[in-house]
Amino acid sequence: MATTETDADAEAGAHVTRLFGGPGSGKTTALLDHVEEILEADDVTFRDILVVSYTRAAAQEIRERLAERLDESPRALQGNVCTMHAKAYNLLDLSRGDVIGEKDKEEFCEDYGLEYEDEYSGAGRRTARSTTIGNKIIATSQWLQRTRRDVADWYDVPFQWDVEEVRLPPEIDPNAQEGNKYTPTWPSDDDRIDVPEAIRAWRNYKGQEGKIGFADMLERVKQRSLIPNVDYLIIDEFQDITTLQYDVYEEWKPHVKRVLIAGDDDQVVYSWQGADPALLLDEEVDEDIILPNSYRLPSNVLNAVNQEIRHIDVRQDKDLNPRKEGGLVEAYQNRSMLDLVRMVRQTLVEDDGTIMLLFRARYQMFQFIDEFITEGIPFTALTDQRMWTDRLTQYVRAIEAIDADEDVTGLQARRLADMLMDSAFGTNERDALFDEIDERQEESGIDDLEELMIPVDVIKDYAPFLPGPASASDMVRKVTNFQKKSIKAYFAIGTYEGMATDQVRVGTIHSAKGREADHVFVGTDLTEKVVEQMVATVDDPEDIPGVEEFTKTSSPVPVLTDNERRVFYVGMSRARERLVLLENLVDGAPTLSIDVLLNNRQTGADLEELVEQAQLPEAERLDGEGDVDADANVDADEAEVEAP
Repeated sequence: MATTETDADAEAGAHVTRLFGGPGSGKTTALLDHVEEILEADDVTFRDILVVSYTRAAAQEIRERLAERLDESPRALQGNVCTMHAKAYNLLDLSRGDVIGEKDKEEFCEDYGLEYEDEYSGAGRRTARSTTIGNKIIATSQWLQRTRRDVADWYDVPFQWDVEEVRLPPEIDPNAQEGNKYTPTWPSDDDRIDVPEAIRAWRNYKGQEGKIGFADMLERVKQRSLIPNVDYLIIDEFQDITTLQYDVYEEWKPHVKRVLIAGDDDQVVYSWQGADPALLLDEEVDEDIILPNSYRLPSNVLNAVNQEIRHIDVRQDKDLNPRKEGGLVEAYQNRSMLDLVRMVRQTLVEDDGTIMLLFRARYQMFQFIDEFITEGIPFTALTDQRMWTDRLTQYVRAIEAIDADEDVTGLQARRLADMLMDSAFGTNERDALFDEIDERQEESGIDDLEELMIPVDVIKDYAPFLPGPASASDMVRKVTNFQKKSIKAYFAIGTYEGMATDQVRVGTIHSAKGREADHVFVGTDLTEKVVEQMVATVDDPEDIPGVEEFTKTSSPVPVLTDNERRVFYVGMSRARERLVLLENLVDGAPTLSIDVLLNNRQTGADLEELVEQAQLPEAERLDGEGDVDADANVDADEAEVEAP
């Protein structure tokens, strides 16, 4: 229920607690403990508490863990543990038909003459949907709202724009005649896309159709002063909230008794969406709690990630205690993607631990997948790229079971009914197999299809041309080309049959937030867009140690800005046992030297010495640093750069 209150009605002076939780410090557990502490008070129920998390996945995790503690169903907590957008949806009393969907975006772009790619048609693509002009314009409109910027500031968005396709700001566009970004003028034969005009058209379209987007929801909640009917407000991952979300928080805060904001300023990875660590660091609070232990990082890895992040001047030092003594940090230069594949293969031979491979950009991740996919090793993509999903795994497990003349579960049988090509059923209908599964479930009274067993002969009766392992990839539908290739290699090589599909995970550093693995490989290669932005933030490009002039083509990159340093901190701090840093891995990409990553400048130390020093405690490292001056800091006023 939404309430509208005046300042006179609102309770002043909410008690604000700020919780800092470093990587693996148990921040979510501490947050849930705080909720239970609130519930111990008389006459307080979970309906009096609102827990907000940044992503739906994070909200779902908190909801499930809290439900288990309270002996409630997760569904019962849905209105009180959610994202800020979900709460805005509730406060505005919206229905699904009110919210902008893929069809609306596609219709607008078609009417306006913009190319648009929906979330399904790009499943096999190597790049994000944001590379398509219609998607970029809609995303730019949202970014401007999230960061509270004017439409005229559209070029500040961290996207690359093609001057042949769109009109750039007049001060940099070679075709501009006169005016500024608010009143530009163009030649009459200039038919390129005017981005501000397209953004305004998109916003007009939403208004005319009576539709609302996620950023619109937050704007309306703030404008109408819609307040959740709760006494306690908890916001997790506070370091990643946008300026617009902070404005909503400021609107809600005076109307509750107690507030807990939890986060880690060192783990900001959404600066390109408008996140600003200063919102967490500068918030006026009554109490600070800093969690003291990392339950993830061993001492050697913790020492290395501390050395990397402590080059940021304005931050909250967590001074974490390690999970255990030991661990391992390795570093390599000039290795190929094929070399990295061999490292993964060797790790699987020597250890049964989990593996995570992280890259700065999606195209770099796809370069690795190209080499890796023929190894026959099942793996999960942390990004939106579909690889070994649950449904694909169930299909593969069903093929394996039937090949071994074993029965399959009801869920596996449904996957076969859905994913096999028509030719597998011969003259039968696939719907007949669906009906058979439904009838058997109804007769057995079993709710969970994974507990229902379907005899192998029944499957063969309905799908007489069911493929064996060798042709399983040729007879499957509703999958991407990557998935087909992976299935084919999996069965052809045969070495990794039955292996857990999430033992190896591949993704961008951003996609790894909140996750961990025993062995973590991090490529230090950047992108041209990142380097270009870094150059733009440097006061004097000719006054950077190690290079005559710092330009967008400089490689290795001689400096690292704070936002990029936070991104690599997140990647490095995923490792439970072993961290492997890889410099100059991606062909043609500007690389960040491990020396600059760890020391914030080129010291000239060899790789072995850098890694040895990085694993030492700070005091010990500074006492005997020799050639590696880890305490040197090149530019205390180093500016931040948006991540692409």
